[in-house]
Amino acid sequence: MNEKLEILQCLIKNRAFAPSASALAKDLGFSNKKATIYRLMKGETKDSTVDEIWNKLLEEHCLTETNLYNLARIFEGAAHFSDLLLPEMNRKHPKWLRYLLLMLTDDDYEDCSSRFQQEVAPVLKDLKTDKPDVYWGIVTVIYMRCRQIDPYKLGIKRASNLLIDELDSILFQWYPERADAHEVAFNLKELSYGTNLWKIIEYCIILFRRYTEPDFSKYASQIMRLFNWGEVSYWRIPDCSYLQGSEVWLFVEYSLGRATNGFYVVLRLEAGKDNQTFLLKDALTYCFWTIDQDGEPPILQACRGANTQKEWCFYLYEYDEENGLLHLDANPDTGNLFDLPETLQKIHTDHPKGKDEKVWSVILRKWEKEQGEAVFQQALERISGRTYLDDTYQVKDVCINRTSLTLSIEQDGHTVDYRIPIDEYEFLANISPTQYVLIVRREEDGVIYAEWPNLGYGIKLSEFTIVQ
Repeated sequence: MNEKLEILQCLIKNRAFAPSASALAKDLGFSNKKATIYRLMKGETKDSTVDEIWNKLLEEHCLTETNLYNLARIFEGAAHFSDLLLPEMNRKHPKWLRYLLLMLTDDDYEDCSSRFQQEVAPVLKDLKTDKPDVYWGIVTVIYMRCRQIDPYKLGIKRASNLLIDELDSILFQWYPERADAHEVAFNLKELSYGTNLWKIIEYCIILFRRYTEPDFSKYASQIMRLFNWGEVSYWRIPDCSYLQGSEVWLFVEYSLGRATNGFYVVLRLEAGKDNQTFLLKDALTYCFWTIDQDGEPPILQACRGANTQKEWCFYLYEYDEENGLLHLDANPDTGNLFDLPETLQKIHTDHPKGKDEKVWSVILRKWEKEQGEAVFQQALERISGRTYLDDTYQVKDVCINRTSLTLSIEQDGHTVDYRIPIDEYEFLANISPTQYVLIVRREEDGVIYAEWPNLGYGIKLSEFTIVQ
């Protein structure tokens, strides 16, 4: 039997892209040929028709063939493993579904039957390791069906937000150190634009993986591209000369451990009264989405604010490498919410061309050396929603052994040791003394945390014991 036909039948039956076969036919432009979809469900179509519908799905939803294969595995896996998992649960208990989710998240099958532990648990564990997108998609579908959430009756946006809220609430309670994942949950709700079940599953997969995989940010960064602009680059309005009130844009590259993928922290600066001063007018993050397929539009996702105050705006972009010009075209549905320039011109600080660029280069190098770090810190605090307490709490040393982790922090001219058992948080067992750690106050709750920003972990400083 045609493998593509089987996958399409599975996806249509499970309403992956539309609430019914008729609705899918309309979405794919088959309004006058609805019978085609029904014949496909009966296996009565030609292979050429199967290919046509297959390609239409890929094009309409910007998917790859791997996406469709994985999605079919998710629905088939959800049906298969539900039949094996649910008999293991005491469904009379009011929190049985929460326990099921914990079991699947923690790989804790001790309370299951010996047969389940021997035959099913190993398969689930391997699937989680080898195919995490499929695994977490299966978990999402099982959870939705046990909760009896019908996204098409409830509404896609409402169902998506409901699921993200519920899962985030549970996961953040289990992983309180993952504030970064908690923030991702909010971002997913704000950015959700899907019109079908597939997008809901995709958002939940991202949420699960962000909470449970320490290195997921490196994997996720593959959807964002970096340019060969250097770690720090400066930009101006084309041919704009230096004078008071002129704007310059500072782009700082964040690679997240990958050479070609990551994002930019962007500072909008205004020249002050003298050539040593620039005022911070705005701070944003720029994510240039990776183009995986021919015909995909080059999209810039710009973000302003932190935590629950984040705003997004989307632009089409074009980079003219030869002339060092970055062109932006705002989404017409939202307009230029952030008032970004339509064109920016790169300033070649290493090899300036022309008098204006030479003037900019000299001034910016001097500013970067004398004030740049302080202004950049101010921008980071705006973007992250954190106040960095380096002046008050300076981490001097990190020591870890088999039982505890100790932070030696300089306060008021003397060193104080803060200690926490490593079994308090699973990630502590994998911490290295060389990994960057700092002390911050989070804007959202006003509490002081020890954070490992490159790993996305944070623990309240009050949870540490001061060693006398």
